[in-house]
Amino acid sequence: MNRALPAGFGIGLAAGGTLRVAFGSNWFLVAATVALYAGWGYFAVAYRRLLVSEFPAFDRSTDRLGYGIGLFGLGVGPVAVSQQFTTGDVSLQFFVAYLGVVGFLLTSSAAAAESERDAG
Repeated sequence: MNRALPAGFGIGLAAGGTLRVAFGSNWFLVAATVALYAGWGYFAVAYRRLLVSEFPAFDRSTDRLGYGIGLFGLGVGPVAVSQQFTTGDVSLQFFVAYLGVVGFLLTSSAAAAESERDAG
């Protein structure tokens, strides 16, 4: 069984849960953060060499799922952050969400390069 997907969800739930518990973030921001960190976590676990090693073309269905989850977070993240801006309470929450965006983009693009090397 592919362990990267459950591990990715675990990482995402931990990041989102932390935002919710520590800051009382709205559920929209929590969902975006969970999706971003789940995508990031998936690729970091599935391709362990990523963190030291750029647009993805994933052939395996599990990779597509991890990429899709992360893209969902990228899509709703800006809206969630803007909603949080209107309440005037962003502080560390914005940084955590932004870190998820950067992490997901770096690991997913590196995973694409890694899978191309494995196939070639």
